[in-house]
Amino acid sequence: MFDTFGTERLTKWKEFRTTLETSESPLEKVAEFWSKAPFVSPFLNPQNSTEWPDPWHLVLDNRYDQLAIVLGMLYTVKLSQRFIHAHCEIHTSISSNKNEPNFFLVIDKTHALNYDYGTVTDYNTITNQTNILWAGSQLP
Repeated sequence: MFDTFGTERLTKWKEFRTTLETSESPLEKVAEFWSKAPFVSPFLNPQNSTEWPDPWHLVLDNRYDQLAIVLGMLYTVKLSQRFIHAHCEIHTSISSNKNEPNFFLVIDKTHALNYDYGTVTDYNTITNQTNILWAGSQLP
């Protein structure tokens, strides 16, 4: 998807979201899918969710810092029928070996996507202090 242009990218993203409805491991597929996004320097303000791009502009712009990748995961999950009612949270933490924040998506307080890049982690195994940047059942 990430190497296509304009509305074709949106079409590919929609096709991917449709596969989640019957997948045996949908969250793993989402984590893997977004691990292929082209990464750029940080540009989204984590403290101001009102300035975050909507799902379609995020995908059309095709610029992804770590927060944008987590937003892509959130939008992918929430725009599927399978997870439409899931409670999602975007968390941030600072790892002990880095001074940069790590952003990850928590779904129903059971799964964390992108806590370890490109993987799904059991939320209950996370021991680092985290802060919630955004939480809800509706899209930001």
